[in-house]
Amino acid sequence: MPHTFVTGTNGFVAVHVIAALISANHHVTGSVRSLDKGTDLLALHPEWKGKSDFVAVSDYTKEGVWDEAFEKGEFDYVVHVAAPLPDPKNTDFVTQYLDPGVKGNVELLKSASKYGGAKLKAISITGTINAITTGDPTDLESREITNADWNSITIEDAASAQNPFISYCAAKKFSELATWDYVKEHSPPYSVTVLLPPLIFGPPIQVVTNMKNINHSSNNLSSIAKEYGTKSKPQIDVRDLADANLLTLTTPAGRNARFLIGGHPISYQQIVDTLKSIPSLKSRLAKDSGETPVFARIDAAEGDRALGMKYRTREETFGDAARRILELEKELGGS
Repeated sequence: MPHTFVTGTNGFVAVHVIAALISANHHVTGSVRSLDKGTDLLALHPEWKGKSDFVAVSDYTKEGVWDEAFEKGEFDYVVHVAAPLPDPKNTDFVTQYLDPGVKGNVELLKSASKYGGAKLKAISITGTINAITTGDPTDLESREITNADWNSITIEDAASAQNPFISYCAAKKFSELATWDYVKEHSPPYSVTVLLPPLIFGPPIQVVTNMKNINHSSNNLSSIAKEYGTKSKPQIDVRDLADANLLTLTTPAGRNARFLIGGHPISYQQIVDTLKSIPSLKSRLAKDSGETPVFARIDAAEGDRALGMKYRTREETFGDAARRILELEKELGGS
């Protein structure tokens, strides 16, 4: 049975990664900021008991922070998901975005090289399309987004802006650049692949305690249902992203590469039209604005071919997400 280490275990994406790995007969060790988070996760997913365990990693910026996990774990694979997300309360670019992102990645690779040995075969890192673009409509209209591209934000730009979203985009860029610098300099015996998804939708199966803050895309979906205009969002189903992470570990063509993944264009109008199939939502959906959205042109073909990706339908992604959010409303109250 392969043993796989997953970071940021209690997050929206990582929980789906765990589900995919366990379904593929992996034993999973997950990092959480405190062990009670792992206990809560197993209470929600008792089917994972005996197939998973957890280690506490509280500060990704500390040197050697991953050493103990790798020294004890003897992992075959790693899926690195943990990273700072945009948060209106966090405005300091360096301490709240850049350092956790860059040091989190590099320290993980250093620990993997130090303790992974011959057993560790591959590391998959979940990056983001925002390392390439902020999604500004002018940028999206001017070019096709490819695996070779990067956003133009500098460290000075981000430090000056002190804007959570700009900080996030810049940190993801420089975290990934630091990853490739490490690989180039040290030529580790394991492979490294970075996946670059767009906005990630799908059913939230992580521990949720507050309907006002489920996760970014679930909050976004609720807003889209109520009000929208000309906007569009390239998207991927969170379960497809989890499958892509799994495939990068075991597919030779998917190793040591940088892949845009997903990126299917969809307008807010199309999302709302899809949600009309759920009877209890009809009275809560926004009316057609009649406006024309701007779609991003994303070339994800290389990753799709390398990994043999098969994607869920729009109805599966948004229907399953909405139905799970409705379940949470009943459990927790609110809308």
